[in-house]
Amino acid sequence: MRPINAFSERLRKREPATMVNVGGRNPDVMPLLARAGATAAFIDCERTGIGLDAAGDLIVAARACGLPAVVRSHSRVGPELIRFLDRGADALVVPHIQTAEEVQEAVEVLRYACGDDAIHKSLVIQIETRLSLEGLREIASIEGVDAFLIGPNDIAYELNGQRGRHTPASIAAIDEACETLHANGRSFGYPARANELEAFRRRRANLRYLAVDWLIESGMRCQQAHEGGGA
Repeated sequence: MRPINAFSERLRKREPATMVNVGGRNPDVMPLLARAGATAAFIDCERTGIGLDAAGDLIVAARACGLPAVVRSHSRVGPELIRFLDRGADALVVPHIQTAEEVQEAVEVLRYACGDDAIHKSLVIQIETRLSLEGLREIASIEGVDAFLIGPNDIAYELNGQRGRHTPASIAAIDEACETLHANGRSFGYPARANELEAFRRRRANLRYLAVDWLIESGMRCQQAHEGGGA
């Protein structure tokens, strides 16, 4: 039996893992991420223009560099998820989840599409809606899910009507979600820049999402600081 990829192994052991959103159709970034120590490449088919064919190319590029390929689908619908699995995705991030029944459907899709090879795949469920927060205890109890990715901006929109605008209510909701997932022994995380790591660790999260543009911005600021702020 071939070994389980590092991303799946870390999630199942609740060890730290970092996935980096490559942004678009950018296969050349894969070896850079691998050398920099990313755990996995995040191929985003929900919030970018990446389609099925481009995702297939990016999956091949990531795996050629030894990076597990994590694909976020634009839909939770089974046939769409299967298309990414058929092209070699190592993990799926499933958005738009509302209920435990929908989570179970995603688990069954993975088992159907991959058969015995499902042990080598990871399933990550996004928690980003009011209903998913309300049903999180039941959702967290479902076997076959490797991790949960909380969407702080979407939760802010659900509770406050504006993405990214956090109030005590949205912060408390995220804290409670993290506590529920931790109490159930699940791997979980959310987007966290360097200045958010203290809260990330306090919430005992282990799955960190980064975007490649954040890394470029951070690197540029660092270079400019060394140059005295010059361009």
